Amino acid sequence: MSRMRIAVLAAVAVMAFATAPAFAMTVGGEVFGAFSTYSMNDWNDRVIDPANNSGANFDNLSGGIGGGLGLRMWPNSNWMLAATWEPMFESTKDDASSTEFKLNGNSFQGTAGYFFPSTGPAKFGLGAGVGFYQLNGEGSDPTTTIDLKGSTVGFHFLGMMEWTVSPGFAITGAGGYRVANISDTEVDGQSADPKLETDYSGLMLRAGLAFYMPSASGK
Repeated sequence: MSRMRIAVLAAVAVMAFATAPAFAMTVGGEVFGAFSTYSMNDWNDRVIDPANNSGANFDNLSGGIGGGLGLRMWPNSNWMLAATWEPMFESTKDDASSTEFKLNGNSFQGTAGYFFPSTGPAKFGLGAGVGFYQLNGEGSDPTTTIDLKGSTVGFHFLGMMEWTVSPGFAITGAGGYRVANISDTEVDGQSADPKLETDYSGLMLRAGLAFYMPSASGK
């Protein structure tokens, strides 16, 4: 993640605040379900496939269903700022040997979105943001457990939708792509040799509900 991208996103957020009259600001929360794909090529190529070639029966690591929580703030009717927590669940297991790899983690994301002017209850827009991704996983068999750790800064781009059902309540949706690659996965506190990537990059789809506090804008 380059400093230039971070600076651009920060500038967008500042402009959103600067152009908004204070009385129009609307604050609320969101809960959402998610479907994500993960580009776990290093794990699949170097760990999962060789084990399967030796008789194991692991599924490849590729992503799945999850969810998350967030805070949303509208400085005005076109700009939306969001802070999101999204836990990530990814695992695979060989039932015969009871060997399992859990690549679960957490992500904390900030997003700035611009929604195009609309006269109806539905709005559509584009968003971009940055996130901090942290791996808190483990590998285990009946006799041994190893810790899998790592972290990285990533970024994402989204198409976004919000449909106001009633004042203070809306249906939300988003779809896009994230780049979030932990290039140095630590195994029991040590870097693998060669380094092992845990790559959460991939498609991200969300559908949720947003709830807003009453405001002068009547959102």
